[in-house]
Amino acid sequence: MVQKKAIGMLNFLKDKIMVEVTPLIKNDYIFLDLPYYTNIGDTLIWKGTEEFLKTLPYKCRYRAAIETYRKPTISRDVIILLQGGGNFGDIWRRHTDFCLRIIHEFPENRIIVLPQTVYYADITVLKADAERMAKHPNLTICARDLVTHELLKTNFSNNNILLLPDMAFCIPQSYLNKYIQPVEDKTLFFKRKDKEFQSFDFRKHLRNHSNVEEHEWPSMEKRLIGNNILNYLKSAHGIFSRFKFLGAITAKVVDWYAIHIYMPYLVKIGIQFLSSYQYIFTTRLHGAILAVLLQKTITFFDNSYGKNSSFYNTWLKDAKEIEFVEREL
Repeated sequence: MVQKKAIGMLNFLKDKIMVEVTPLIKNDYIFLDLPYYTNIGDTLIWKGTEEFLKTLPYKCRYRAAIETYRKPTISRDVIILLQGGGNFGDIWRRHTDFCLRIIHEFPENRIIVLPQTVYYADITVLKADAERMAKHPNLTICARDLVTHELLKTNFSNNNILLLPDMAFCIPQSYLNKYIQPVEDKTLFFKRKDKEFQSFDFRKHLRNHSNVEEHEWPSMEKRLIGNNILNYLKSAHGIFSRFKFLGAITAKVVDWYAIHIYMPYLVKIGIQFLSSYQYIFTTRLHGAILAVLLQKTITFFDNSYGKNSSFYNTWLKDAKEIEFVEREL
């Protein structure tokens, strides 16, 4: 019965995306701000987005990360998609700056920012961004949680605002099944180690569990060959990007490797890693999302600014398999 309820929730979340986003994409498109880096969570978002896009009858004309982006020549009816995630605002600023650049470069194209958590520590930065985005006549920003949705509705009211779940929920079960590992008698403490980390009395929650292993994403802990190859290619592109012809060639090489090799490589590693644990404690949102996709039982901790709690309260609070731990304010 529990498994049936979980599957029902997953189908609801995926269907929500299909119903809301599909009508917005009525032509060929380009897909930008791809995550050519080691965060498997962002890569799961990318993979889910690609799976969603496969259901559409249109072509992707161009894909690129911030590092490889070169303004393409496209007609005004080509739609621009920007990768979703948790990097809209002033914490991970380079992604919002890139979004603003695209808005400026393509004033006549429909632009869709896929589901994001939005956070601003500085209200003046928020107002400046909202003012610039308000000038675009066809910008849709998808909120990934109710707190973000309210913030966008209040401050970005000139833009089209939607409430949607994370794109990783579009990863099909058949794809996950290819890489699921046998479950071992061990518990994962999935602890992020960046500026979104929120401290708790973790020992209180972990003390009743045995065989506890503390890890980050494997791509962040180990010098994986896939990471090394991508870093080498990105470095080469950085050297040659000042030359128009050579820069264009190296950008294409990096894009090809990231899209066809690196992305599926990281997704595979992430699934293999998480699927082997009996129980999961996670401080990462996509530790929770992938665990839900794998139908695991978990304890989910909030992050430093409430991203995890906002997402949980919007989409996952009815999941009996999840115990959520709020920030201790």
